[in-house]
Amino acid sequence: MHTLDTHSGLLKEKLWNKEAALSRLGGNEGLLNRIVEMFLVQITQKQEALQKAATELNVDAVKFTSHAMKGVSGDVGADAVREKASSIENKAKQGNLTEIAQDIEELNSLVEQTLVVMQS
Repeated sequence: MHTLDTHSGLLKEKLWNKEAALSRLGGNEGLLNRIVEMFLVQITQKQEALQKAATELNVDAVKFTSHAMKGVSGDVGADAVREKASSIENKAKQGNLTEIAQDIEELNSLVEQTLVVMQS
């Protein structure tokens, strides 16, 4: 399991694998740009929803929201965010929300780093 300290040194490609996302879209950069714009809007909304679900210890909502975050992150090539969202989803499927605050903190850090890479 990664800690926040190890995330700060992640490669840009791990945060945003732009080439893989572009390849999945047949090289259509215009389409990728539109998907990135949608991601930028959606990811913040999903972060807020996940935080609310975790605060309320709503396992189903944590499962649903982390799954949605995994999906939008995968679409755009935000691999580190996708992996952390998947980890949170798997824990929620097992009914394990004991470390959810730490997991969400790590996810939020990854989202922040990913947005910086995408917007640079």
